[in-house]
Amino acid sequence: MTVSDIKTRPGSDIEKAYWLLRQEILSSRLAPGEKLRIQHLTSAFGYGASAIREALSRLLSDGLVESVSQRGFWVSQISCQDLRDITEARKLIEVEALRQAITHGDIGWEKRVVAARYALERLEVSLTKKSADAVITWENANRDFHLELISACPTRRLLQFTEQLYDQSLRYRYRTTLRRDFPRSGLSNDHTKIVQATLKRDADLACELLEAHISKIAKVAEAAIFGEPATKERSLASR
Repeated sequence: MTVSDIKTRPGSDIEKAYWLLRQEILSSRLAPGEKLRIQHLTSAFGYGASAIREALSRLLSDGLVESVSQRGFWVSQISCQDLRDITEARKLIEVEALRQAITHGDIGWEKRVVAARYALERLEVSLTKKSADAVITWENANRDFHLELISACPTRRLLQFTEQLYDQSLRYRYRTTLRRDFPRSGLSNDHTKIVQATLKRDADLACELLEAHISKIAKVAEAAIFGEPATKERSLASR
């Protein structure tokens, strides 16, 4: 959702401040390594200091914000090694969540998966202009699709960790997706094959396809951000 969507959505100031700060961090408008000063954020976003602090505490739990010895908050740094760690963790956790979802999912879950895929496909057709809002809209739909795909997984922690890891990977995706046009046929083909295998209840194939998809996207991001080949870890805090 865009900043205007967040500000007009129902919910408490804490909830709105959380989603707004999250979006600002994911899009790098709040840059990796940037000091998050409470007074500045209250002035910039129009929420009280207590709401901002609570939002930052939630983002700390999500791994998007760091706190050092009670000296305040910073946007978490990004690095080549961090991207690789997130990718490997996603391949373990998200893929296992899909396997369990295929085992336990019912017809209602199948319908939700198909609906999420259809919504994403329609966006891929309609979003032809390159803009930050278009990217945000597409990425939110893509996130919804990935999370709906595993939503029938009965292990709550797997769902929670998948969501956190996906959001951490978004910081790297935004640094590449903002530079690319629509449509994205390669990703669309991956999603179609994953859904087809999932609906056939072919867990081995679906998991293999999802793991390959996660790896491919991470490699594209790594090459675009850190250079190809990425032979050493480099912080992007100064970019």
